[in-house]
Amino acid sequence: MAEALKGFNSNDLSVVQKKGNVYVSLSENLLLPSGSAIVNKNGIDALSKLAAVLNVEADVSVNIEDHTDSIPIWIKYKDNWDLSTARANAIVRILVDNYKVDLIRIIASGHSFYDPVESNSNAEGRAKNRRTEIILTPKLD
Repeated sequence: MAEALKGFNSNDLSVVQKKGNVYVSLSENLLLPSGSAIVNKNGIDALSKLAAVLNVEADVSVNIEDHTDSIPIWIKYKDNWDLSTARANAIVRILVDNYKVDLIRIIASGHSFYDPVESNSNAEGRAKNRRTEIILTPKLD
């Protein structure tokens, strides 16, 4: 996975392994404009590379988790929970519709601002909290 995504800025993307899963964390800058659930061109490119790996590794479950910061959103979405869920769903639709990843393997979830990686008290922390994590879980049976 890291090899497939190596052309992207390391500030916008990380791939780590923990607890038997692979976590691909994508910043908001890479995937989606702030306050939007429309995936941008760079995000679509990253998702195409991810899908290429997923289509080869058919025994991997995929959980798309989107996270926001704590600043309330009022445009188009009821709240940050609504936004994070819409963003996760948009990513799933691209993987399934554009790149034919098997939909039975994918879960979309929105976490709003309830699972931060940094403090929401400053701009730098909020920027890190606005992210999408794609968790890849191999079937162990």
